[in-house]
Amino acid sequence: MLRGLYLTATGMVAQQMRQEVISNNLANASTAGFKAEIVPQRSFRELLLTRMEAGAPDTPVGFFTPGVLVDELVIDFSPGPLEETGRATDLALVDPPGSTPAFFAVLVEGEVRYTRNGSFTLGSAGELQTHDGYLVLGEDGPIVVGRESWHVDGRGGVWADGTLVNRLLLVTFDEPHRLERQEGVLFAAPPDLFPQAAAPEVKQGFLEKANLNAVNEIVNMLAALRAYEAGQKVIQVQNELLGKCVNEIGSLR
Repeated sequence: MLRGLYLTATGMVAQQMRQEVISNNLANASTAGFKAEIVPQRSFRELLLTRMEAGAPDTPVGFFTPGVLVDELVIDFSPGPLEETGRATDLALVDPPGSTPAFFAVLVEGEVRYTRNGSFTLGSAGELQTHDGYLVLGEDGPIVVGRESWHVDGRGGVWADGTLVNRLLLVTFDEPHRLERQEGVLFAAPPDLFPQAAAPEVKQGFLEKANLNAVNEIVNMLAALRAYEAGQKVIQVQNELLGKCVNEIGSLR
């Protein structure tokens, strides 16, 4: 009976984590370039149970699975839909079919981070930056366009007053699933994962929206909530049975 309590508890913990992830996805449904997270669940490794009796050989009872677990969160890097904004500081990346996703590179406290969020602004000196003030990197350092006429071509070239001043630093990774989410739409690469040059199409005046379907996320949230509530009811029943075992079965009439 205690084993049943543990089994139910593992399922409730998994559903609670699933709820938290879905809530974070929904909170970022309107964040440009946001990549949703998925909570894969799997069972613990099966165990072989045996019955042990004094003076008798062990008798196999059968296999037992001690519940479910969530040992990782998977980031879905599939592209989101594009939205036309008409703003020169909004950029979107369109990856070639079958390729791994490309990323913008930004400078965060002296370290390079990667993002799909192309919602940028111009700083006081005409530098291209994120809304948090992080500089957008080009192949020749931070991109500075000034306040004059400028544009970005489809290959990432940055032009100001008819002169090519820099080129967006666009990178991709062989194993993008190993990228670590830092804050919101920023990702960091582990030391052994090296960026490679990417050649996506750059669309100025567009933004890539979050790659999630809010309706599906709400449906998944309700399913997780119902599963969690079902676990609560199972624990209540098991607790009542355990109480009867303790208070009634062993009592003398």
